[in-house]
Amino acid sequence: MPALRAIRRALTLAAPVAAAVALAGAATAAPAQPVGTAVTIGCLNQGSLASFTTVTAQPGPETDPAIAPGHVVFSTGPAIGIMPAAGQVSVAWLNRDTGAAGMADLAGTYPNLSADVETGAGEVLVTVFGSVSLGSGPLCNSTPATGTVVVG
Repeated sequence: MPALRAIRRALTLAAPVAAAVALAGAATAAPAQPVGTAVTIGCLNQGSLASFTTVTAQPGPETDPAIAPGHVVFSTGPAIGIMPAAGQVSVAWLNRDTGAAGMADLAGTYPNLSADVETGAGEVLVTVFGSVSLGSGPLCNSTPATGTVVVG
């Protein structure tokens, strides 16, 4: 039970931090829309019960950073805990207005991954998921981060 209590406490603390990280950005850009926080659990070899990664979506059109209309830049970043050494993260999306759907892999150096995805304009349902490694131990899974983003 102490482990569950620690995870619950960490989740409670992660939400405000994730929102602050997700909403930070360039003054000229509209704020990125938070998709959620992915929790990596089960990698106990690093002395931490869990780590938290924030997921955001920056819809276009934007000039700074340059994002075309009908596109979204999905990004991950560190929130709380020991950050995994590597990650394989993907985004699956469905545009509720047009019926278009797809998947894309995020690229970069974990935990700072991103992908520019052409979703088309409309309300887009998003799920970001993957697996991570803490370097010296097993491959662990993260809970998916799921949300909705409005794309112009």
